[in-house]
Amino acid sequence: MPLSTSVAMLPDSPDTRLLAELSSYADDLSEAGDAIDRALEAGHESPLWQPLASYAVVAYIRAFAHSNVRSGLVAHVAVPDDLVETHDMIRSYRNTTIAHSQSELSMSLPLAILSDGGTVSSVLPITIRHNLPQATARRIAEAVDRMGALVADEITHLADRLTAEYQLASPATIADWPVPDLDHEHAERFTAQSRRRRQPRFVAYWDVEVEPSDARGGAV
Repeated sequence: MPLSTSVAMLPDSPDTRLLAELSSYADDLSEAGDAIDRALEAGHESPLWQPLASYAVVAYIRAFAHSNVRSGLVAHVAVPDDLVETHDMIRSYRNTTIAHSQSELSMSLPLAILSDGGTVSSVLPITIRHNLPQATARRIAEAVDRMGALVADEITHLADRLTAEYQLASPATIADWPVPDLDHEHAERFTAQSRRRRQPRFVAYWDVEVEPSDARGGAV
């Protein structure tokens, strides 16, 4: 049945599954683009620089990672030859620095603070970290923009083909099309352990921030 009087979900087929996957890749790349653009707007000296740049890297590579519910983006869209070096750099930076601590961009040392006489007065650890350079961030921004444009082109072509395929479907046929499973839960039940299924399912988690009120309208 239609989701509303103006929107319906297409029936399952290889092409409609691909369209959903392409939308998922586009969402990842959009998140990456927003994050790296905000990082460049904030500037290299901003405390937001590294968190935003790091998230941009994670979101970008997420589009290319194979998971239990979708293949990586390169199964459908190739990385242009002139972007391969940048793409590989982003992947390496994600793997060695953002997702794991394995690179020489971070160094942790056990230090001794010495007295005027040269003896140890106290001991403390220190970690030195090199944040993402601005020039590298601009390379990431270009890669995100170009891959996003390629995905958008694929979506346009596929959506046009599906429009031509389904535009003559009758209201009776559309009435039998599937609907996604929509649910909601209290935020206290959020575990982040769910897995996407073939049948689309979405759960919204809600918070209660308003204090309960008594019958007279005052706080209990």
